[in-house]
Amino acid sequence: MTPPRFDRLAPYYAAIEAVTFGGLLQTCRTAMVADATAARRVLVLGEGDGRFLADFLAFNPIARVDVVDASPAMVALARRRVAGRPGAADRVRWHVADARQFAPPDPPYDLVVTNFFLDCFPAGELGPLVAVLAASLSPGGRWIVGDFRLPDGRARRLAARAALAVMYAFFKVATRLPAGRLVDPRPALRAAGLVLVREDCRLGGFLVASLWERTPAAR
Repeated sequence: MTPPRFDRLAPYYAAIEAVTFGGLLQTCRTAMVADATAARRVLVLGEGDGRFLADFLAFNPIARVDVVDASPAMVALARRRVAGRPGAADRVRWHVADARQFAPPDPPYDLVVTNFFLDCFPAGELGPLVAVLAASLSPGGRWIVGDFRLPDGRARRLAARAALAVMYAFFKVATRLPAGRLVDPRPALRAAGLVLVREDCRLGGFLVASLWERTPAAR
């Protein structure tokens, strides 16, 4: 099981994102931070270059965060970005690891964050990963998901499929991404005992930030 290799893209990732989506991905990443002010123990997976984390730590001054990313270069960028926020670096533990082989070190968490991360996995890997992460959430704990989605409407859906095909082909070659197409994570989240609290959609539903909550009865 080989993790994707984002190291070679790390120096250029923010520029690539800016050219393709402007600031919309970051808007999607941070759309739910106002719902996370009560979070104290947080697990963030696939953080990338630290843009979400820096904003989150500024918004929530008391949360302690475990960050998991398979790319040492991305983690280095994120560490430098977080170091620019006074007092923030002391609240973060960094883990360079493949999430599929990672045991959450300090459960239960009251918040899990996966921004543009679950779309990296094929269906056969996504379900087990979601189940492990959901089990690390406390009852009533929340999960922020930022991701792509096939929107409603034939024209929008066709345009989204074309865009996703290009993106998956690029990342497959550039990073050895294990997924070759977008898998909807909602069935796996529901199967793991999470319920949808609210959503925020952009680009006609192509970009979606969603907030989920683990039901007290989930095991």
